[in-house]
Parts: sequence; C-alpha cells; structure tokens
Amino acid sequence: MYPPTNAPALNSRLQAIRKTTVAFASLFKDIPFIKYDENGNEIDKIKVPIIYGDKEKYVKRQDISHEKVQVTLPRIEYGLVNMTYDPSRRTNHSNKIVGCSSNGTVYVNSPLPYNFNFEIVLYTRNVEDANQIMEYILPFFYPDYNMKLNFVPEAGIIKNVPITFMGESEEQNSTGSFDEPVRSVFRTLNFVARSYIYQPPRYAKPILQAETNIMVPSSQNEYTLNSGNGSFIIGESVFQGSSYDRASGAGVVKSWNPNTNKLNISIQRGKFVANSTISNLRSTATYNILSTPDSGLAFSSIITPDPDTYPVDGPYDYNIVINDYST
Repeated sequence: MYPPTNAPALNSRLQAIRKTTVAFASLFKDIPFIKYDENGNEIDKIKVPIIYGDKEKYVKRQDISHEKVQVTLPRIEYGLVNMTYDPSRRTNHSNKIVGCSSNGTVYVNSPLPYNFNFEIVLYTRNVEDANQIMEYILPFFYPDYNMKLNFVPEAGIIKNVPITFMGESEEQNSTGSFDEPVRSVFRTLNFVARSYIYQPPRYAKPILQAETNIMVPSSQNEYTLNSGNGSFIIGESVFQGSSYDRASGAGVVKSWNPNTNKLNISIQRGKFVANSTISNLRSTATYNILSTPDSGLAFSSIITPDPDTYPVDGPYDYNIVINDYST
C-alpha cells in the first residue's frame, strides 16, 4: 500500500499513464491532408486536428447540428480504452534499478508491465478521405512502432514502448435523403502500447566519508577488574552474560593476580566488554570489568571526497588520512 515503508515525501508524480497517453497521441499529430474538388483538383492542404474525445459524444453533436460538424471534418479523436496487466512480461518485482540524482542515490523496484489499449477514430466526409489518412498512418507500423519514454527521470530510466496496430473497423452514417452524397465515415483503429508503471522512487543519502581500520587481534587479553569476590583458577572457563551457553564472550583463564586485579584471558568466542560482570563456570568468582585491553588497532584511514558536497558539478578528488598506531 502507498506510501511504501521508509519512502520519502513524494515531490513529483511519475505520471506513467499520462506519459504513455501523450506519447501515443503525438504519433498522430500534424498528419497532412489534401482536399480535392469534385474534379480531383487540389484545393487546400491542412493538418488533421487531433483531440482526446469520445465517439459517442461526437455522434450526438452531429445529430444536433449536422451542417456545423461537417465543416470540422476531417478530424481524429483518440482515447485510452482500458489497461490490462501483462504477466508475460513480468520480472522479479524485488529487483532494484539504481541511479544517481541530486538527492543522492535513487532506486526503484522493477516496474509492473501493463498493456494500454488505445482507440483512434478517424472522422471524414467519405471513404476516400479516410483512406488518405490511413495510408499515412499504417506504413509506420510493421506492425510495431517503438517509442522511448523517460519513466523515472530521477534514475535516468528510459524504456522502449512498442505500439502495435491491432486492426480497424469502419462505420458509415448516411445523412439527409437516400441519394444525398454527403455522409460521415467513422474508421476505428485499435492499438496496444506495451508500457510500464513504476512505484515512487526512494532515495539513499550519498556516502561522504569512509573509515577503514586494520586490527591486530590477540588471543590473550589482560583485563582490569574492580569490585567483586572470589578467586579465578588458571585453566577454568569464564564468561560474560546470563550463562556460559548464551555468553556474549567466553574464554579460559591464563593468569590471575588478586593483588592487582589483573585477569588474562585466552578468548574462545565473542568479546568481553567493560562495565559488565565476568563470572567463572565452576567456582563462585564474580567481578566487574573496569577496563579492557587495547583494541589491537594498527592502522586507520579516513577517506572524504573533495569537494564534500553532493552533487558534484565538475572535477573532484579524494582526501585520504592514514593513522599508524603500530609503534
């Protein structure tokens, strides 16, 4: 459900449906049409107007005022009839497409494939006028025509959307008396656009600093204890946690100095931390760890970009700081 978990506020719509519809309509924009007189002589050249409309509404307008509507012919009206999910083009929706934007790294899940069913209706005075427009449209479909749509500008996702011509049908409406030559021809062309719908993009902040530590671990560690009671025995097991089996740290005592409260442990698993109780497995010795030994850090590096802002417009470099703790 929308909004997705951890998604930022949606600043702009992706408008996949609108983009597909507008791109489809643009294929039929400015179609040239030549008007002829009754002797076949050219009298005018126009561009066929195209609007988003409905055939039934046009027919009603024609019934009300036939003469006025006839003056507007020829014309093209188009519409999105329906949308259907296409499982044959389905991909794993959990896959992510990653890109770069001014807000940082942007990613979207794989899109949902949908078939957009469009209808184009040609309104002309006669069959010959309809054929003239048809002969301009059909040669561009073999039977597909590919459009490139920028679905997710933030991630630079541009995909080819094939438009397939599915067929046509014709309807002729006679008007006036039986022998009246003027009539309206409705020729309907059906197309399918194999398009996509995306979820809103999500953003991840850019990484502006990277730190790397090189450790030299030791199997034996000397811990300083403070408050506690009892005595540790060399070779016995000690642990930190609610029990030995669930211990966050466990090891074997290598040496114990009750005068200085120094306990040397051979680590077997986990990690011992300060300000927490350490116990032995067999006896009743329990102490609180005051401090832990050095971490064994040998080298550390910090890498930052230069400039340390995002996005970067132009050349950039890196600043690297290396610290040596081995001496």
